[in-house]
Amino acid sequence: MSQLPAYLPEAVVRLKDLSLDAFPDSGDFSVESAHRYCSHLARSHYENFVVVSRLLPLTLRRHFYHVYAYCRWADDLADEVGDVELSLELLNWWDSELQSCYEGDVQHPVFIALRETIDRFEIPITPFRNLLIAFRQDQVVTRYRTYAEVIDYCRYSANPVGHLVLYMCGYRDVERQRMADTTCTALQLANF
Repeated sequence: MSQLPAYLPEAVVRLKDLSLDAFPDSGDFSVESAHRYCSHLARSHYENFVVVSRLLPLTLRRHFYHVYAYCRWADDLADEVGDVELSLELLNWWDSELQSCYEGDVQHPVFIALRETIDRFEIPITPFRNLLIAFRQDQVVTRYRTYAEVIDYCRYSANPVGHLVLYMCGYRDVERQRMADTTCTALQLANF
């Protein structure tokens, strides 16, 4: 990689864990290049868990990498910057990149790849946006007073991931989303 694209905020360059060394050249806007970046990020990030199991059908693997890369970037913009105001600014930038993606204007490799996934599975913007609500909340809330507040936080921090998985697996029904919410909230509570 010769140089980072101009559309990246300077603060992002300091976030070494986003595998920027694998970032495509600014002139390479191909879906395949973007996919390679997302795949590399999903397999190499230090905070990684197994994103794609061998049990996952081959046809879904690239899409799981794309969604993971979106979430990984958002999480790192929230957690790795070390400055609340700057994190909020970067999360707003990421949100504007998401909006541009849904409007068909993509520049960032994650969104070039994610656009393919969004189109393929007709994923609405809501679960992606809900994750950003949680990441912004992480910047300003350090303690929850009630159990209900924690559950409400899980609505944004964990449950959207279940919805994204369901969309990629071809399920859109309310009952499965309700069951996914219960499961994802339980997993988030166990993580706490």
